[in-house]
Amino acid sequence: MPVLVAVEMKILFVWSGLSGYMGDCWRELSRKDGVELKVAVDLGEKHIGGMFRPDEVMRGLDWHNSLPDDFSPDVVFLVGWHNSLCRSAAFRNWGSGCRKVICFDMPWEWRVRKFFARFALWRYLRMFDAAFIPGVASEPYARWLGFRRDRIFKGMYGTDVKRMGSHIGGRGFLFVGRDAPEKGLDVLRDAHGIYKANGGVWDLRIVSGVSPDKLGQIYREADCFILPSLWEPWGVVLAEAAAAGLPIICTDKCGARHEVVKGNGIVVPAGDIAALAAAMCKISRVEHVERVEVCELGVGDRIDGELGRELAKPYSCEAWAERVIGIADRLMS
Repeated sequence: MPVLVAVEMKILFVWSGLSGYMGDCWRELSRKDGVELKVAVDLGEKHIGGMFRPDEVMRGLDWHNSLPDDFSPDVVFLVGWHNSLCRSAAFRNWGSGCRKVICFDMPWEWRVRKFFARFALWRYLRMFDAAFIPGVASEPYARWLGFRRDRIFKGMYGTDVKRMGSHIGGRGFLFVGRDAPEKGLDVLRDAHGIYKANGGVWDLRIVSGVSPDKLGQIYREADCFILPSLWEPWGVVLAEAAAAGLPIICTDKCGARHEVVKGNGIVVPAGDIAALAAAMCKISRVEHVERVEVCELGVGDRIDGELGRELAKPYSCEAWAERVIGIADRLMS
């Protein structure tokens, strides 16, 4: 006879666009006892360049591309303020007991637009009980938007770190992500050219548009992961690379550098081709006439892959699901 589990909390996620890692996280959350989960996704926005099929990413989930009419959530998590579906969810009356959490990953910068966002979005932001952000890079902005420290929760992103498996190596440097200007691929290619000219032998592999189930093998075959982004509010791929035990090179514009690049990588100034080339030489033990320009964090003579795996654990799907339940439980109580 099947065991009936009482529903203790009803959670609704309202998101713009698809991504494999969010699908994995939602699936893990939906498996938790006592949780009833629904997801509303706006498919009208870009979903990582359209590389993912909704039936694959959202497999096994109760999801729609509109807000549910027959659902009374206890907590609504919705992303940002630009999407019309999310704005509708923010202003909808879900009931007096419903709590709303805004999710965003933007870091604080002294820009006119961000300065005035607090005032321009005042009516919208007052709809929310808390903010859910990726990490410390976004916390100053959350504070500026008016959220108290005890209502700012970190760890907005997670990924399936278990698929990374055991490291094989042998295929040199790896980049995984979209081929977009902000990713800094031109800088990466130029830096790799300098690296080769200085005697480097590792090749550079650039991977875009790959399905999530193939990522594990791709990471396992690499020797070092590089994220040369000129703008990267977080960077889920850094947690994936750390989970694979890879040394990491990233720029000071990657939000996740604070959390997952500690003793297992090098952080260089964004757009600095020479510094990136020097970091590639250091990671692969190639003598170079220039010193490595390290920004904020550095790496010693030995890369600690086990440390990377430990740093990635808080960003597993399992940890993410428990975090969401903890946030919901705290707000409901």
